[in-house]
Amino acid sequence: MPAPEQTNADAPATSWVRTALQQCAVLETARSLVPGTKALIVFAIRWAPFGGASAEEVFLNFGVTRNQFLRITAEALSPRRTDDPRMYQLKKHLLMTLAQAWRKDPENVPAESSPSVVQRDASSAALSPSG
Repeated sequence: MPAPEQTNADAPATSWVRTALQQCAVLETARSLVPGTKALIVFAIRWAPFGGASAEEVFLNFGVTRNQFLRITAEALSPRRTDDPRMYQLKKHLLMTLAQAWRKDPENVPAESSPSVVQRDASSAALSPSG
């Protein structure tokens, strides 16, 4: 069966996800990720265009609350002093874009809405456990 047609509205989100997953792979290759945290980051990236995953989805996949997931993900992407400057900036950028993308309450997002594009001109927000 052929893949469903992609709409122009979804293209920026798909492109961002692809780029963010590549950045995650670069961080892993450079050993800049805390061991065992790649799955969390990949999950956060894949759900970012939808405002983040629901509390139920996070619990079913990781056995933690959404707040705990956000906190763990933020810690995993926190730049370390041992990171080289490129990895430091990559982590900082990925953390900011994910923080913007993961809305406080994704259950209030209409099911028929298309994925939102993760903004690249992020403020200094970090993944907040207040959601």
